[in-house]
Amino acid sequence: MFRIPIIEVVLTIISSWWAVVMFNTPNLFETSPNIYDFFSHFGNEKQLGVVFVVGAGVKIIGLAARKVILRKAGLLISAFIYSMISVAYFMGSGWFSIGFGTFIAIALLALWGIREVDSRNG
Repeated sequence: MFRIPIIEVVLTIISSWWAVVMFNTPNLFETSPNIYDFFSHFGNEKQLGVVFVVGAGVKIIGLAARKVILRKAGLLISAFIYSMISVAYFMGSGWFSIGFGTFIAIALLALWGIREVDSRNG
């Protein structure tokens, strides 16, 4: 029986929400320049929204098709994305910010999820 991997589902929801935010806030990087200046070097909000859609999409396809490699790839994309977000918060607000702590924890969950793909539902 296939058990629903809650870490992957939650990360997919978070990635989807970030995509919605990026697509619907075209001036996000200007409103909070300390935190989001880091992202402006990689592209604008819509381009980063596409990255979040790809991350969420790979996880969704991997779960629906029960493809281990796609699930791992989606989790790796998530770990990278959320590590980058935590770096942005670190550069904008320092070590002791809610954003840094939250997104480094989410990145670690994504890395933990990669391990879980093999041990459960592989």
